Amino acid sequence: MTYPHTARSRARRIGAVVAGAAVFAGALTACSPESSDDGPVTITVWTWDQPGQGLEAAIPAFEDAHPDITVKVENVGNPAIWDKITTGMAAGGSGLADIMNIGVDYMGNYIETFPDGFANLSEMGADDLESDFPATLWGSAQDTSGNVYGIPYEVNTNVVFYREDLFEEAGIDMDSIATWDQLLDAGVTLKEKTGSYLFAMDKAASESDSANLWQILARLQGTFFFNKDGDIALSDTGSVAALDFLKRANDAGIVADIPGGWDNLMTQVKGEANVALLASASWMAGVFPDNAPDLAGKWAVRRPPAMVEGGYTAASAGGTFLSIAESSAHKDAAWEFVKFSMATLEGQELVYEGAGLFPSYSPMWSTDAFTAPNDYFDGELVNQLFVEALSEDTPPDYYTSDYAKALKAYTDAQTQVLLSGADPQEALDAAADLLAQQTGRDIAS
Repeated sequence: MTYPHTARSRARRIGAVVAGAAVFAGALTACSPESSDDGPVTITVWTWDQPGQGLEAAIPAFEDAHPDITVKVENVGNPAIWDKITTGMAAGGSGLADIMNIGVDYMGNYIETFPDGFANLSEMGADDLESDFPATLWGSAQDTSGNVYGIPYEVNTNVVFYREDLFEEAGIDMDSIATWDQLLDAGVTLKEKTGSYLFAMDKAASESDSANLWQILARLQGTFFFNKDGDIALSDTGSVAALDFLKRANDAGIVADIPGGWDNLMTQVKGEANVALLASASWMAGVFPDNAPDLAGKWAVRRPPAMVEGGYTAASAGGTFLSIAESSAHKDAAWEFVKFSMATLEGQELVYEGAGLFPSYSPMWSTDAFTAPNDYFDGELVNQLFVEALSEDTPPDYYTSDYAKALKAYTDAQTQVLLSGADPQEALDAAADLLAQQTGRDIAS
């Protein structure tokens, strides 16, 4: 899952962190003392700011029901948390927290590199919870044998936030736009009538999140960096079509050049960057009220247009998990907190109230509080829109352990296309060839 405000140089760090840890992987030994939860215990949780706020909100009720368990949430920060987790795993689990918040784009790397790093939650009863969570996200925390190593915290779908007031000023009906090509044409009209750019990109790829829009467009065509066999999909038809769209929009003069990162994203949210549209993830819905209260009723949200007529109008935007360290001396107590906070209505309502992140726990989706109109977005049933998108049968993302290398190869190609006018097919062919040399993977036919 992607948090632009916490993901500075995120993917570059994935490669560095996991590659460095691989040096130690051979020395990794299972460090799993028996859980000793007969008396009072304190369990720690490593996370970062926003998800940590949700977990903090659930602690009082949990501790009332479990008076012998004290929960301590530590805001380690993101991306600092990945260095800290990897260091602990490479040391056989030494120093790890009992519970760790894990991004979907890290989960596969950890399971593969440190097979004894996380507790096997299937052995603790996790399989009984499977039907209450999205299948694609649940599967991202499994090993090749189907064992579960994380319970989903939040789940995200890709959506489009847009300045309804600017589109109305330009005489454009967003409800009539069914494809991204139609949106491109609308963007030209928007720029002529209002002076606003349609969307922004980090054309020089100064931050790893510069690939976010391409990832959305690729997902809407059922492709990603890799396919289900682990082959490189960077130069397939859908991937090239996604980059070709970005080139055509850029050539039309409707793409603002804004560096990546949280602060620059906020200039768009606040209306300071003269940009009318943000293609992002559903978790962003909770960001607008806090950061742009004066624009309430002016921002609207919808599912993304299809890349081709009749194509996907939904795409996964990842998520996060709570995992338990195999080295924890209090796995039973940790499991109780994970179950309460992630897999009960009481716990989930508290977590949602505390952080506003879209819950993976599907029974939450039908509660009265969750389905209420969103005042900021002019009374829209925003959460219901997200539920409908999540209910669409869309392909999963295949990150693999070479995601960081793939992301770097892609962003270099994107920069060549947007700043130097390179041909998208040729740029992605070269990127795929480079990635094949670096990883030994085949290029998907």
